[in-house]
Amino acid sequence: LKTRSATPELFARGLQVPEMAGLLPRTGSFARAIVPRVAGVSVAAPRAFSAWAERANPVYPSPWNKWFPYEPIPSTPKMGPYKVQCSAKEGYQFCTCGESTTQPWCEAPGKRCGKMKDFTPRFYQPDYDGTKYMCGCKKAPGTLCNGQCAILWCDVNPWTAAIGGFGISFVF
Repeated sequence: LKTRSATPELFARGLQVPEMAGLLPRTGSFARAIVPRVAGVSVAAPRAFSAWAERANPVYPSPWNKWFPYEPIPSTPKMGPYKVQCSAKEGYQFCTCGESTTQPWCEAPGKRCGKMKDFTPRFYQPDYDGTKYMCGCKKAPGTLCNGQCAILWCDVNPWTAAIGGFGISFVF
């Protein structure tokens, strides 16, 4: 189980928290999200990106973003995987912001994303040559698609998902 410090204050005391598949917020966001509640101040929490209308792709906040409103939310360029040919001899920079025009790859590889500075490209080195299914919804913890797009589709279309789940319950 990998661990990392949660806040600078906890880091100074040497406390560590488990890192669950990259789901913990970054240091600064965790501290900002907790402080208003601890101080008892009732303040509306602004989103990290209040100008969602400026984005080229839709933004779907998850229940995680309700608990941690200061976390940046990636755009969702596609509700499904990208089918791409990859070579094991080559390294790729996976886009994590969802705004790159060369999806699923980042158009400005480096330490920070070229379009949205709160995101960093994720390096991907395939083990074998062949077809890979890369995450298109930007909700999976890794670069490869793990089916999170199906959960996102159910979040966006709750009535259709409920009716489909009810119908499937009679089949199986």
